[in-house]
Amino acid sequence: MVAAYSGKVFWSTGLPAQGAQLRLYEPLKSNAPDMEISQQPGLSGADGSFSLNLKDSPWLDTNLLDELSPLSAQFESVNSPGLHPSDTNRPALEITFQANGKPVQAYLPFRKLHRGYYLPLNPPVDFLPSRDGFAFINYFKPFDPPVSFPDWLGLRRIQGAYGLCGGMSSAAYDYRLARLANPNAPNIRQYTTIPNTGTVLHRFLLRRALDTFGMGGSMIAKVGEWTMLPDLGAAGVQKLTLDEFPTIQQKLDYGQCVVTTLIYVSTNDIKALPGKLCENHQVLAYGYTQTAPDTYAIKIYDCNFPDRDDALLQAQRVQVGVVNGQPVFGFSTYEVIPGVPNRLVRGFFEMPYQPAQPPAR
Repeated sequence: MVAAYSGKVFWSTGLPAQGAQLRLYEPLKSNAPDMEISQQPGLSGADGSFSLNLKDSPWLDTNLLDELSPLSAQFESVNSPGLHPSDTNRPALEITFQANGKPVQAYLPFRKLHRGYYLPLNPPVDFLPSRDGFAFINYFKPFDPPVSFPDWLGLRRIQGAYGLCGGMSSAAYDYRLARLANPNAPNIRQYTTIPNTGTVLHRFLLRRALDTFGMGGSMIAKVGEWTMLPDLGAAGVQKLTLDEFPTIQQKLDYGQCVVTTLIYVSTNDIKALPGKLCENHQVLAYGYTQTAPDTYAIKIYDCNFPDRDDALLQAQRVQVGVVNGQPVFGFSTYEVIPGVPNRLVRGFFEMPYQPAQPPAR
């Protein structure tokens, strides 16, 4: 008996994903053709719709009883060995698609009733700071925060001028993604001056800055940890940065932007750490070129330098130590902006990002 199945596939923002190839497999150790339930691949159309003809399989009767999965179940990993049909106790939908011209493959748990499938990536974008970044600088007036910060930060009132670099980086990406779905979406360039405290835009930037802190402030704790680590050695920030770079590189290859923390400063005084945290920074990475076998020029939107399309992180693979007679490598990194002194970046890593709908005004 052949059963027909139809559904839709979307990018993580909800934009329909056209041209995705879909196959259905039994949840076995191999996705060899004889384990495929679909008779032939399905292909998503302009609105994301697809259809599959399914072979008769006991899995269609015994493993489709759990229909409580969220409609937009998403995986953060791409091309990961952990995302294999054998990891689910029901059939797995294999989705092969193109992101920025690169092939990507993901497995999602098959659902009988909820037929909307969300890819683990945002739709690819081309980003340019002079067009897609804020026109104003990252410089805000002091205020009493309307939220609670982790106690160890010691923040009861924001003293003096402050920045919302994580919020501005995330929001710039939000506005760019919004325009993909709707060319008439709010234009980030309408904001030419720093928003006053309590305005819609200020509240949005504050919220987006807090989003980068991670669950329970976990990412702020990571910023603190890296601030206290040495530069060199097997446990130094240069080695850790090189370890983290492939994830950032892959996302950039797929046309994703990456909110990135730059570790500028260091301290070994735990009491001084809360004050030092704010001396680090967040930017939005949106592309890169490999300028030499061991050197990368990572394109960034730095909200401290509006409209600069020439801001880069220059990262070079260098030896940072020796362990058991074997060399240890890391990234030596500088922020490079023509006309501005190069700034040492001790290390950098990705911050969490999920798209949000930006305000109209």
